[in-house]
Amino acid sequence: MKKMIVAILGIALLATSGLAIAQGWGRGAGMGLGPGGGMGLGPCAANLNLTAEQIKELQDLRTKHFNETATLRETLFAKNAELRSLWAKKDPNQTEILKKQKEVNDLRAQLQEMGVKHQLQARGVLTPEQQAQLQGYLSDTGNFGPGYGKRGGGYGPGRGMGMGPGGCPRW
Repeated sequence: MKKMIVAILGIALLATSGLAIAQGWGRGAGMGLGPGGGMGLGPCAANLNLTAEQIKELQDLRTKHFNETATLRETLFAKNAELRSLWAKKDPNQTEILKKQKEVNDLRAQLQEMGVKHQLQARGVLTPEQQAQLQGYLSDTGNFGPGYGKRGGGYGPGRGMGMGPGGCPRW
């Protein structure tokens, strides 16, 4: 009887541990506010008191941006792989490496420009009051949060690029 109970408990443990592993690590799936992962609005959104319409519009903008940059991101990924393979050669060719690095840098610049445009569009969804509140989170008045920053001549406690007040990222 003891062996039967141990066997049943062992099978139950194996069955339920598979469910935990299947979820994967991270903050969860979805596109919502708060701890949801994926294309969520981040921890700032809860502090801005967004309306349901604003949340939907921001999610739509994020999805549109994600889709518009997909090809560019895939190309960048491929160019980075090509660059790594050039570096991995026994005798790396400087001209080839510099040419490929320039391609990678150009793609990164395009992605960054598209990202800036996306962020400006997202800010346009906010009310003037919400924009002022967001500006308070993102201002350079000491709201960097814990992190590392230059202080004195070396690196130590100081302003860093950590989370700002209310868990708001510095974007």
